[in-house]
Amino acid sequence: MSGDVNNAPAVAPVWWLITHLGSSSLLLPAFGLLVWGLWRSGAQTAARHYVLAMAGAVLVTVVSKCLFYGWGIGIAALDFTGVSGHGLLASAILPLLLRGLPGGSAHRWGPALGAGLALLVGVSRVMVGAHSVSEVLAAWLLGLAVSWPVVQRLRTATVVHWSTRWAPLLLVLALNTSTATYLPTHALEVRIALWLSGQVQPFTRHQLHQPPAAPPTPTRP
Repeated sequence: MSGDVNNAPAVAPVWWLITHLGSSSLLLPAFGLLVWGLWRSGAQTAARHYVLAMAGAVLVTVVSKCLFYGWGIGIAALDFTGVSGHGLLASAILPLLLRGLPGGSAHRWGPALGAGLALLVGVSRVMVGAHSVSEVLAAWLLGLAVSWPVVQRLRTATVVHWSTRWAPLLLVLALNTSTATYLPTHALEVRIALWLSGQVQPFTRHQLHQPPAAPPTPTRP
């Protein structure tokens, strides 16, 4: 969770299910299977591009969060405290993940379906009170900048390795909350930010929207 977006009074269970589809504990293993499948299918150039682009996007995401947690650097006007990790992973992985579904035409409709599902994951992050609209929109666009060039590079190529066929089954684990939230990535980001900044407590979204403190009034001697 980034910042302190207030949770809605009641969140429908379906939004929690959808938000788990962006969990790192599910999507990072799926990413590994996708890269392995691309490599073993002869698409080494696409696999290398995918890994490098993903590494850069994850770095941007982590840095944006650490800057806020450790130093309070955000954009109050946009209610922005850092790129959504769930949103990034969803839009960077789901288009390629669903492209590998069985079926002769999955390479055509799978990426679009994945991008749409990733956007829905972003909406769920807002609904459960984890992120603002600006944070999930930034994540969605950043993730598509990772996945879509790979989709275009592959075009109509058929990736037949078993790993790309089985990887989508990992999404079923989103039904198990403990599995979908296994990796404590948020806590790790906070710890890194506090260690680097020397702060005792992370900055919060409430602090982002507080007016700057007025300078002390000088007193006459």
